[in-house]
Amino acid sequence: MSRARNGVVVLAIFLTTWLITSFFSIGMSVAKSFDLQEIKLAGTKAQAVLNAPTEDQLKRMRNLDYVKAVGLQTGIGAADGTSGNPEEAVQMVWYDTAEWNDMRMPAISEWKGTYPAARNEIAVPLDLLRQMGIDKPEIGMSVPLTFNVAADGKPVRHNETFKLTGWFKDYSQLRPGDGGSLLVSEPFMKESGAAIQTSGTASILFASKDTELLIEKLQQDLGLHQGQKLNAVSNKESLDNGSIATLTGYGGLVLFIMLSGYLLIYNVLYISVAGDARFYGLLKTIGATRRQIRTMIRKQALRMALIGIPTGLIAGAATSFGIVPMALKTFELPAGGSLSFHPVIFVGAALFALITTMVSCIKPARVAGKISPIEAAKYTGITPSSKARSGSGASKLHRMALRNIFRIKKRAFVVFLSLFLGLTTFLIINTLVLSMNPEHFVADYMSNDFELSNQTMTLGYEGVTKQAISPNIVSAAKALKDARDVRITYAERSTLVYDPKVFGAYLDKFAQSFNIERITDSQIHNQPEIFWAAVIGLDPASFREVNKKLPNPLDEDRFERGEIAFLDGEIASFKAGDRFRLKLNNGAGGAERELEIGGTVSLRSQVPYYGMAPTVYISQTALKQMKNDPIIYKLSINADRKDWPAIADQIKSLSAGNGDLKLESKMDMMKLVRSAKLAFYILGGGLSMILALIGLLNFINITVTGVLARKAELAVLESIGMTPRQINKLLLFEGAWYALISILLVTAFGNALGYGAYRLFSQEATYAVYTFPAIPLAAVILLVALVCLTAPVLAYRKVCRSPLAERLREAA
Repeated sequence: MSRARNGVVVLAIFLTTWLITSFFSIGMSVAKSFDLQEIKLAGTKAQAVLNAPTEDQLKRMRNLDYVKAVGLQTGIGAADGTSGNPEEAVQMVWYDTAEWNDMRMPAISEWKGTYPAARNEIAVPLDLLRQMGIDKPEIGMSVPLTFNVAADGKPVRHNETFKLTGWFKDYSQLRPGDGGSLLVSEPFMKESGAAIQTSGTASILFASKDTELLIEKLQQDLGLHQGQKLNAVSNKESLDNGSIATLTGYGGLVLFIMLSGYLLIYNVLYISVAGDARFYGLLKTIGATRRQIRTMIRKQALRMALIGIPTGLIAGAATSFGIVPMALKTFELPAGGSLSFHPVIFVGAALFALITTMVSCIKPARVAGKISPIEAAKYTGITPSSKARSGSGASKLHRMALRNIFRIKKRAFVVFLSLFLGLTTFLIINTLVLSMNPEHFVADYMSNDFELSNQTMTLGYEGVTKQAISPNIVSAAKALKDARDVRITYAERSTLVYDPKVFGAYLDKFAQSFNIERITDSQIHNQPEIFWAAVIGLDPASFREVNKKLPNPLDEDRFERGEIAFLDGEIASFKAGDRFRLKLNNGAGGAERELEIGGTVSLRSQVPYYGMAPTVYISQTALKQMKNDPIIYKLSINADRKDWPAIADQIKSLSAGNGDLKLESKMDMMKLVRSAKLAFYILGGGLSMILALIGLLNFINITVTGVLARKAELAVLESIGMTPRQINKLLLFEGAWYALISILLVTAFGNALGYGAYRLFSQEATYAVYTFPAIPLAAVILLVALVCLTAPVLAYRKVCRSPLAERLREAA
């Protein structure tokens, strides 16, 4: 093979290896980063937790083949906050060896030291140490604490100095309302009287990611007693349990990449061997056998693979360590990103490229081995058509060019398929990225421009909520000059007096929806507090907005007086006009009220927590009549878009330093979505550009080789009167036909596939809005036209450098 052709083959192998390595490395890095993000924010790698496990249950779990590890933990007490405020409590917990090593260590970073072993030893998160004024911790230094430990059901206050044995970066503190945990020793836990069977939990790590299925199986195998709960740590579904749409799209992209790589290597090798057919024919004249020629071609391909594959792997590694970290930074992940440099990716890419190279040799080697010396002397790789052509249009250059394209139908098919795969993948990725609409995402996620929420309410348990949004904050928010709409949402925990006629059908559908056993009427009668829910005090403006959209609007005066209420409509089973009684938890005096069901609504953004009973929406006047100072759950602020930056600064100053408050804004959300779009452009755009380059490289290689193979034919045409200008025009027409057909295929079928990919994508991302990739399509059209029109002409210029007589002598 000539050096030029060898270089093209090496380039083909290099690009294929680089493409496969980059694709899987980038994909796995992004997936791993988001998985690790969730683990770090959750503070544990565990997939499920079981409260108050018995010794028998622990023994059974450890013997189950689908349970990988079981860790134990228990809360012992609560230390005063780092500022010395008893209300800002920090939990003191103990972990056993499995819990610490298997569940907690993967969720932290910057670990230094050892887990506490002696009674007075402690390990502290770095953020808490800094809040205590300790910027440079040292092993063995003293850490004074004031803490409460329960004794006989009552908290007993202690003052004690502990010895620091370790510190770490705890990402779970990034979650609103999570103040972090202090780690204590086993002797301290035993002395406190804490017991796993009462106040402890078991963390479970399964052998696979089918969390939901394995939790159901574990519930059956353990036989949970009353009051026990086995819950998933996270609601996130893994890729293994992902939707068919996601898996179909991912699999289709992998298939496109594999097929493009195969086409490139196969086509380049086939054309290269065909170009050296005369050389192999000469070898046969001096005694070379068919087997020797096949072995020679395989060895040549192997040598080129040994050059192209390692360089492709190096380029893939450079992509992983260069482009991927830059892209991951744009996601602004609080717990940081993670590179995936798994050896399997590189071994797989190398094997695929090597196998593809060797398989691609089979047919070219067979052709070279079969060809006779006489056939080799005149071999061009072009099979003349036996069909006679007649008619006045036969001599027209544009028709002649079209016939030339399809003289070798298989070659034309490979060119068009390769171009189609590469350019279509480019368009698909651009369609998906452009369809990520920040405006619609934010509108789908948030109904207000700014929302300041009370994070102490997110659990819904008694005794944990407090008035985090103070009257001063409310007054300051209402005084903001740029705010055009400020709304308050109140929320309290309530118990609904159960009436089978009113709520019986609701409980039936509730159990069916969550696939659980229906709680009986007698159970509610014996424990009425289990039929609890949030009661929401709607802002008058919010009520009017909701009421306008109802087919039968409520009487606003009756709603304001507290005679009528909305119920949550997620499970539709209520009849307007029915009456029910509501009782505020921790209420006193007039904390019970009878209400009429006026209709159903669903306002998820207004609800901090959900109980077994349906959420109740009443007027703020009615809620204040039942409780003097109801808890403010959320402060919603709207403003003109041009005023968002100023409003954001003012609200941040109001909530600064208050860990119980969480500020969300459309402005920040849009920044996050735009950064995600940029990351997808960097990652997906890079991969699709390589694919497009493969398609164009295939075309250039086939075109140039085709012109070189037709050197004798073109010389004969020139000798019988065809001018070089006419030949150039013929080749331009050939390029134009290639461009036109490719553009039509990509425009029609490529965009159809892009729309199909969008439909699959929109099933997962409801905020996506189809956006036709006009600019990327225009770029594709220009690029294809430029390459298709210039490649044949440049190839001919190389051919016609030698004199016509010499070219005719070679043809003879």
